[in-house]
This record gives sequence, structure tokens and C-alpha cells, in this order.
Amino acid sequence: MPVRLIVALAVAAAAFWATPAQATSCPPPPNVIGQTYEQAYATLNGHFGYGVVTVPDPVPPGTSFVSSAETLSCIEFKITGVRVYLEGQVPDLTGMTLTAATAEAEKAGFGVTSGQPEATGEWKVAQQTPAPGGRLAYGQAVSLLLDGSIEVPYLIGRTVAEARQMTADLGLTLGGVDDARDDQIVEDQSPPGGGELTIGDAVYVVLSEVSPVSPPVSPPPSPPVSPPASPDDSPAPSPPESPQPEESPEVSPEAVPTVALSGEETGSDFGVPPGLAVVVVAAALLGLAVWMARGGRRAPDRDHDRRREVRLVSRADPSPNVLIHESSDSRPAVRLRAVADPGRQEIREGLS
Repeated sequence: MPVRLIVALAVAAAAFWATPAQATSCPPPPNVIGQTYEQAYATLNGHFGYGVVTVPDPVPPGTSFVSSAETLSCIEFKITGVRVYLEGQVPDLTGMTLTAATAEAEKAGFGVTSGQPEATGEWKVAQQTPAPGGRLAYGQAVSLLLDGSIEVPYLIGRTVAEARQMTADLGLTLGGVDDARDDQIVEDQSPPGGGELTIGDAVYVVLSEVSPVSPPVSPPPSPPVSPPASPDDSPAPSPPESPQPEESPEVSPEAVPTVALSGEETGSDFGVPPGLAVVVVAAALLGLAVWMARGGRRAPDRDHDRRREVRLVSRADPSPNVLIHESSDSRPAVRLRAVADPGRQEIREGLS
């Protein structure tokens, strides 16, 4: 930058000093048209020592090319300064919206123009002149051909809120929903989905009559359930005492006493289910009946816990002698001795 400033001041002083007659008789500058700015500057300033002034000034970023050049000043027919006009490459703007294309062109040093005054910022660039990559002098405008057509979205089955958002994203408006609720459903639309509209146009819809949804009724709160009492908190019930029946060897096994069951005897006061209490009481009564049928006494043997009355009917003697005694063995021993009539054989049988 300091070198350019010094050269510009020198060129300005030379131009001020030079007379019009001398300026008109100055020779043309060397041919640098088509060269990049860097190449042209190296030739004019580095090789010949000329001062260089650019249009535009400062030089835009990127690659710039010399479109034309002219002598700015000279002394005694010797060139002292040269003015060069620069141009740049046009960026690709196709497919962009008009708003985005304008910003991109200005960033590259160009303007934009279009012969479509009805176009809005959402219209898209369909074609441009010069074509992308072509050269254009800085400050000039790129000619754009804009397309504002847009495909109509499918809105049937959507809520009003969804339809508004979909049309707004495409640059369209939604008609027929001035007093509509957001939860109403679109039943029909015009034009139909898949058609074509111009950006900024409206899609008109027919809505269904939907009554507002009533809020769900919450069930009444249930009363708090107190936790069950811990077994440690209440005293354990004492088991009922079993009745001690009187010993009677004459009780028949078929005679089973019946006991009426009440709610208190089923154990319901102790937290036992009534069905289980009935089963337990029935089992106890059955055991009691068996125990009483056996005579109410226990035999010393655990495997054969019983003692029975043995009766033997013999053809020889209607009243035989039967002896029953206990043996030292673990099993009870029964010995039978039958006495027959005179003249008959005596029968002895032992069972152990």
C-alpha cells in the first residue's frame, strides 16, 4: 500500500504539471488488456516504472482482469502514469432467490437487474447474463431472468396450524382461514396439491367443523391406604387348645361328631382366609375321629401306631382263647392259640 500511494501521488503531480498539449501528444501505454491485475502491474510499474491507477479503486478481492488501459500522464512524450480498467468473473447465481443472488453479486463487485418488477425476493434465478464464469466490468449489473412458480403443497388432512407453516415456507399464503381455529382440519384445497402457483399467491382451503376437544376428566383421588400392621406390632394369637376326649374303647369308627363352624372358629379374627380355616378344622376333626376310633391310646411303636382287638372265629371252637402280648421287637407280635374239640388236631399259629 505505501508503494501504491507514492505512485499515485507522483502520477497526480505529473498530471497537474503536464500541459493539455503534452497530454494529447502522449503515446499509448503498453498493451496489457486481458492480463490479470497482478501481471499488468508487474509490466507497467515493475518494468517501465509507470504509475498505475485502477478503476475501481481499491481493487476488489479475487481475480481481476484488465479490460482496457489509457495513458494518464506523460512528460516530454514519456509516459509517467497509466489508468487501467478492471473486470471480474461473474459468480453462479442460478437457483438462488433474488435476495440471495443480489447479496452474492454485490460481494463480487457487481449489481443485478431484472425486467420483472412483480418479482419478490423469494423468486429464483432461472438464467443470468453473462453466464457463470464470464467477465464483467466491476460496477456493472448482471441481468437476471427470474422464475416465481412454485409447486402447491398437499394440505388435505393437515391442521390449520400445519397448513399455515407449510405455505409460509414456500412463499405462499393461506386463504379461507380468517376465523379458523388451529385444530381444524383441511378437507379441501384450491388449487389442488401438486399444481403450480406464483410465489406470493394464496392457497384457499375448506375446513371441517370440529368441536373443541374437552379436557380429560381426572378421576377423584383415592383415599390413602394405611399400610398393614406389622406382625411384630400385634401380639401373636395363642393356638386353640385341642379337646381331650375321654377314653372309651366302645366308640365305633363310623360315629364322627359334627361341629358347627362359626366365623370366629374359622380363624378369621387372626387374618386366616375362611376357606383355609375350614380345611384345617375339618382335618383336625378327621384326625380326632381316627384317634378316638383307635381307642384314644398310642402304641409304643412309631411305625405301627395302633393296637387292635383281634377276634378269631373257629369252626372247631366258637370261643377260642386269644392271647395278645407285646414283644420286645419293634413290631407288635400276636400269637394265636386255638383249642379244638377232643379228637381234633390242635392248631398253633404264630405271627411275628
